[in-house]
Amino acid sequence: MDVPGNVLLPGERLLWSGRPRRITLQGLDWYQLASGVVWVSVVATSALVFGRSSQTHYIGAVFAFCGLAAAWAPVAGRLWAMRRAVYAVTDRRVVVADGVSGRTRVSAYLGALPPPVARPGRDGAGTVTFGGPAGLLGVLAGAQTKTRSMPVPIVLVAVPEAERVRDLIARAQASG
Repeated sequence: MDVPGNVLLPGERLLWSGRPRRITLQGLDWYQLASGVVWVSVVATSALVFGRSSQTHYIGAVFAFCGLAAAWAPVAGRLWAMRRAVYAVTDRRVVVADGVSGRTRVSAYLGALPPPVARPGRDGAGTVTFGGPAGLLGVLAGAQTKTRSMPVPIVLVAVPEAERVRDLIARAQASG
């Protein structure tokens, strides 16, 4: 798998690279999609019940569209970003980069990461997180937001042979 050249630091050796095998909804994505549908239903019902003029229906349609866009746009953005993601494990770091632009989205030195945890799926692809159950809970809750005290967690989603990748990272951490 080709990794954009600007992802690797000088002297860094690539141990593994890959892309998400499949693009799927995760964590709170389902709730965001459902909240968009509920928003449209509530606004449409309100406009039909309380709206007497076509202007009220027009305003209701605008509110419904804005609410749907606000709920669904972040989900679409995450799916689009995941489709372009490239994962790299080097002898020093774990990197998630944009496969088109080559820009590094997030990276962390192996020594600074907790031990990796793999959650294999039925098809062999799985999720690799760092930090045990707390890391997994963050992924399930959709905690892909960065705060000052806690950086964006590194999550490798839909990784082919997730357990093998976890073992590779653990060996690199032990030797590093």
